[in-house]
Amino acid sequence: MEYSSRRARVILGIAVLGLGRSPASAEAAAPAPFVCTQVMGVSVTGDWFAAGFEDGIDGSRWQALWRSHAFVDLWANPASDLWTMKPQSPCAQRSEDPDRVIFTGVNWDYKTREAWEEKLRATVENIRKKYPGVRRIDLLTMLRGPGNRSCGSPMTVVEPYVDEAIAAVARRYAGLVFAAPRIETKSCDVFTGGGPHFTEPGMAAVARLYRDGLVTQP
Repeated sequence: MEYSSRRARVILGIAVLGLGRSPASAEAAAPAPFVCTQVMGVSVTGDWFAAGFEDGIDGSRWQALWRSHAFVDLWANPASDLWTMKPQSPCAQRSEDPDRVIFTGVNWDYKTREAWEEKLRATVENIRKKYPGVRRIDLLTMLRGPGNRSCGSPMTVVEPYVDEAIAAVARRYAGLVFAAPRIETKSCDVFTGGGPHFTEPGMAAVARLYRDGLVTQP
């Protein structure tokens, strides 16, 4: 009888533990969806964002902040007037303090991992100070040509040291900063003049590429 009683208590304990791992509890522990994701970058960023990126998704949760020649060194400067701009297609909530930021780093003058890492780290710090509610920062590169090869311009190739710098910054800010997917086109036809700017139909095609790669609401 004592053995049977002890065995019953063990079974009951296992059942209770099982209840503690119920699907409902797991769902409750899942991270909340992002209320506002801000895409930041240069003029081509604005081109693909405005060319149908928000089609088929909840556009009230997405916005863009961009300007021509807004290279990474400008975003790395906390005094830059880029930080005073108003976003395009503002989110319905948290537009002034997005909880997710996707940053497109651009500057073809930087030729080393160290130079890129310095500016990306400074940009991350500025994003954290400007948007104290940010929960995730994704570091994105320019669109890559097929196989990350040139479509006539070196600006359609992302050099390894850029990816290495992004990976290093993501490690430094583990849990906050992530390397965004490496978006690549299957055809050079999306580019005009060999890139990095897009043809009119190319903008819509590129918008779909970015939507497929970046819309990963948890």
